[in-house]
Amino acid sequence: DVDADPATQSVRSIKGLKGTEVAIDGVIYDIADFVHPGGEVVKFFGGNDVTVQYKMIHPHHTAKHLEKMKAVGKVNDYKPEYKFDTEFEREIKAEVFKIVRRGREFGTTGFFFRAFVYISLFFFLQYTFATSTNLNSTQGILLAIAFGVSGATIGLNVQHDANHGAASKKPWVNDLLGFGADLIGGCKWSWLAQHWTHHAYTNHADKDPDSFSSEPVFNFNDYPIGHPKRRWYHRFQGVYFLAILSMYWVSMIFNPQ
Repeated sequence: DVDADPATQSVRSIKGLKGTEVAIDGVIYDIADFVHPGGEVVKFFGGNDVTVQYKMIHPHHTAKHLEKMKAVGKVNDYKPEYKFDTEFEREIKAEVFKIVRRGREFGTTGFFFRAFVYISLFFFLQYTFATSTNLNSTQGILLAIAFGVSGATIGLNVQHDANHGAASKKPWVNDLLGFGADLIGGCKWSWLAQHWTHHAYTNHADKDPDSFSSEPVFNFNDYPIGHPKRRWYHRFQGVYFLAILSMYWVSMIFNPQ
């Protein structure tokens, strides 16, 4: 009991959290020695309030699960951002669990077969590109397109699922496949920081980095008419979307977020 234990009476602000501490529902937990079933990735979020992220990624968990971690205090500036365990949430979970049943949340044999195909194709095309000396322009363009598509299959399937901890129950498998992000020119850790935040605050105009990171080229938020972030050319973004998206690699390198 956090309230009854004198050892957990430390009261601090969220900014005062150590790098080995997280706050959930206003309670500070020391995760320095915590053996997380999903691997060491949990320590990536040290020093932050992770209430939303925790509940987003652990839909089955209750307060009993938090007792496995060492509570060391409370934060005095925690303000709930969402209402949890509402009738609406329970209904949504019930419908989702009808499709994704307990014990079947992880990659199937088909998933790993496809992952093997995607990664093998990527390396084959890379080898072909590096060793081919007599390609004409048409062959070069087609090879570049195929190479780009093979990278996208890794990004949208292999590394995405692995970095969600959903490829396997074994953390090392998720960690290994998660570096598919680096294989295609990105960064596993940068992806985790931005994408998990995206899922925690989906479509939040101020907190979802995916909702505003492409501004002013694209507008994914429903800003009111006359808002300065609305530009005249956004009415055509459905036309130029694919052309700009092909330059996504530039954003991966230079985007400060």
